[in-house]
Amino acid sequence: MIETQHDPEKPLVALLIESSRAYGREICLGVAEYARQHGEWNFVIQEHDLRKGIPDWLANWKGDGILCRIFDEEIAEALAKSPCPVIDTYGQARNTAIPFLDSDAFAIAEMAARFFIDAAFEHYAFCGFPGLWFSDDRCAAFEKVMARFGADVEVYTPPISWTSADVAHRESLHPDGSEELEKWVSSLPAGTAILTCNDIRAQQLIRVAARCNRRIPEDLAVMGVDDDEVICELTNPRLTSIRPDARTLGYTAAHWLHLSMQGRELPFRKLLIPPLRINERASTDIIASEDELFVAAVRYIRNHVQQGIDVSKVVEHTQRSRSSLESRFKKYLGRSIKEEITRARIARASILLRETSMTLQEIAESCGFATASHFSRIFKQSEGVTPGSLRTNTRSVSVPR
Repeated sequence: MIETQHDPEKPLVALLIESSRAYGREICLGVAEYARQHGEWNFVIQEHDLRKGIPDWLANWKGDGILCRIFDEEIAEALAKSPCPVIDTYGQARNTAIPFLDSDAFAIAEMAARFFIDAAFEHYAFCGFPGLWFSDDRCAAFEKVMARFGADVEVYTPPISWTSADVAHRESLHPDGSEELEKWVSSLPAGTAILTCNDIRAQQLIRVAARCNRRIPEDLAVMGVDDDEVICELTNPRLTSIRPDARTLGYTAAHWLHLSMQGRELPFRKLLIPPLRINERASTDIIASEDELFVAAVRYIRNHVQQGIDVSKVVEHTQRSRSSLESRFKKYLGRSIKEEITRARIARASILLRETSMTLQEIAESCGFATASHFSRIFKQSEGVTPGSLRTNTRSVSVPR
């Protein structure tokens, strides 16, 4: 029996978000952060998968709000009749009566595409669980983004169309892959960059590649989504993955619920949250070009970006003419040597801003900028925000009261 008596000054919220994976846990932590900052909330927390239906106790529950992840239309319709506000943090069963938040599939696709293009890949593929809505969304987004860059995407399409929408069930159907997936992996040309729908699928794909004698990342580079550290670290080689901003999603969902419990209007009825970053690991640690001179130059830039190198240092390292090297950078990356140095500096600076407490001057020096002001100016030109704004937005999500 769930206790329904509570202090009216402290909202009682049902949290129906499974936390077996990092994504769900991060959502819950975002909710907790908002609750700490806006008075004490009481939570009814049940490790519950809504694919199994709504908990029986919820029918007679007298709480103030519900935060959940809704998996089908039937459950959405039932929750839409709840006397208290409901916020969905999944986005599959999009009921017009229930506001929802989700990770932005197009922003995920764009992040992956730019990473692969910067690494000079020329072949691209997507492997997901066809028929699962989030996998199909990410696949379609990746195809559209790559089309803007003039590239095609080879999509894994199984011969059997699985009808189950149960993510856990679909993931467990072939934990070691399948003969069909082996054929697909074997057919991909060397130097293919593969985006998968999530980390579980990436882990399966890498096991299949090993059975097919396809080397990771030398033959095929693989990137997951969700950045579940346990899965990524237990994959061999360790898995590169896109880290969604699930904590901001949870924080914002709690804010929306708070507004609804107060009878106030929401700023939006739906919101897509862009990912944070790519956490690079061994599964993509390669520059996909057979041009040894170009590869040597790019590796030199990435390994020495913190030392304040300039174009002359890169040219000196390769012992070739600047014009010859510039032509290669334009051919493979579509930018100059100087632009690639700046891109690498900004990428390093972004990581330091998010993950360290270094001052702007220290970061500027660490990334090869002469002064903090010069660093701030170049960073703003590149990213559209100041370094200070990026750090503030990353560490403390602020919402209007």
